[in-house]
Amino acid sequence: MAEPGATVVVATLNRGGFLAECLTDLLAQEHRPLEILVVDQSAEVPDDVSRLADGSPELISYHRVGFRGLPEARNYGWQHAKHDAIIFVDDDIRCGPRLVSEHVRALGTGGVGVVAGGIDVPGAPAAPSVPRFSRWTATPVGDFAATGEAEVEHAKGANFSATREVIEAAGGFDEALNVGPALYEELEFCLRVRACGYRIRFNGAARLTHLAAPGGGCRVAEAPRYVHGLAHNRAILIRRHVGWLRAPVALARLELLILSHAVHYRSLRAVFSGIAGCAGGLLDGGRPPVCTTRTRPHGLIQGLP
Repeated sequence: MAEPGATVVVATLNRGGFLAECLTDLLAQEHRPLEILVVDQSAEVPDDVSRLADGSPELISYHRVGFRGLPEARNYGWQHAKHDAIIFVDDDIRCGPRLVSEHVRALGTGGVGVVAGGIDVPGAPAAPSVPRFSRWTATPVGDFAATGEAEVEHAKGANFSATREVIEAAGGFDEALNVGPALYEELEFCLRVRACGYRIRFNGAARLTHLAAPGGGCRVAEAPRYVHGLAHNRAILIRRHVGWLRAPVALARLELLILSHAVHYRSLRAVFSGIAGCAGGLLDGGRPPVCTTRTRPHGLIQGLP
């Protein structure tokens, strides 16, 4: 029996050197059929990335797009994926040759909607604990450093997978979360997947190393903008996923978080920015998730246009 095909979606923005290493590892995957779908929001494509894409047009589908945002890039990726098993990784990762195979195997387990992969972070302390979502504080708890398999409540954006059917059932990734550093967008997606009746399965063997590039991507350097995005997206979680009984506690915890960031960065503007973000997030959380249907850029081919 033939193996099911898999598409790896890599959203990237101004990280050419990291992206080239990521693509090199993805090209070495054992799994076939395979598509590597790059959603590039950068102004330019580095020469080493161009060489990789041009040299493997049967594997790399390279899309240069005019919009900016991680949730938008993920939605574009799954909507244009060739295969139904879809794996999302960051552009600043390194991985071994069985990453895709392990995701596909775990996705085939009955009732599983999302597979959360194992993540190593260089220099980070090893304290594996089961990832879950605390509804009293609207906080993701735990990490992804374990090596076994377990039922969990959410995945990490650097390394997770789902089928097209599950993504469609959950309504895609909410583009309302594209505020500041787009925090919690994969967490919020996983909570909607669970609400649809699917399980989230952690597979530590579907493993990669997250290099945490210091620049590019959706990182935000300005404290007020970062706090605004954090408060906005966390307020969406509170409105949609914690329930009326826990909401006052979660909102109080968010207020303390805003104040702690403001004190840390010595920025009074961060307080007002956080309050505005929280108010906007509570409004957005009362609306359905935003998932834009996007067409291919004109004239795109399998490699670079």
